[in-house]
Amino acid sequence: AEAEATASTAVPRGLVRLAAPMSFGLLHVAPLLPDLLARLPEIAIDLHLSDALVDLVGGGFDIGLRIAALADSSLRARRLCAVSRSLVATPAYLDRHGRPEHPRDLAGQCCLGYAYLPTPDRWHFTSPDGTEAVVAPAGPLRANNAEALAPALRAGLGLAVQPDFMIWDDLQAGRLERALPDWSLPPIALHLVTPPGEPRPARVTVVIAFLADAFSTAPWSRRAAA
Repeated sequence: AEAEATASTAVPRGLVRLAAPMSFGLLHVAPLLPDLLARLPEIAIDLHLSDALVDLVGGGFDIGLRIAALADSSLRARRLCAVSRSLVATPAYLDRHGRPEHPRDLAGQCCLGYAYLPTPDRWHFTSPDGTEAVVAPAGPLRANNAEALAPALRAGLGLAVQPDFMIWDDLQAGRLERALPDWSLPPIALHLVTPPGEPRPARVTVVIAFLADAFSTAPWSRRAAA
């Protein structure tokens, strides 16, 4: 009993291996690390960034962040927040090519594609009354990293489907504009996943709590939950 009490009050310490998507990790995980490491000085972080699906168990990771509709697996998953996606372009592009009123209006438009979408060759839209529309995007650029599309998008070369966490500042500043704002794309969410098994080490539990708190208050996550 004494050993258990000592363990429960011990300062969490040790290495936590964390996997996250590349763009999300650069934009929203890495900036949190100075505060995390200051609050938890006995914790060290090994951050692995990749847009490919990482094998948490095989790779020896303690925590994974995934932005998707999760498939069934043995991993333990916690939904942190919804993630909205929007079809966006620069106002200048929309001034030149017209603002679409229906997904079918995207025919002939320049669309910038993200290869890791669940259906990269089809964009699925739903109207407020439940009407569904599917379009086949075509354009001059496709990439397997969403941030790689950003320079072309901001240069006004086309439209792209982007998660709000990537474009929030550009939308607020007016550099980008939502197209088809009344149509929604399939919902996704930010999940925190961990390998199966109990109990979690204290070093992992405190990092999970820190990340969950940080992302629950992000402005783009509050919009998605609205």
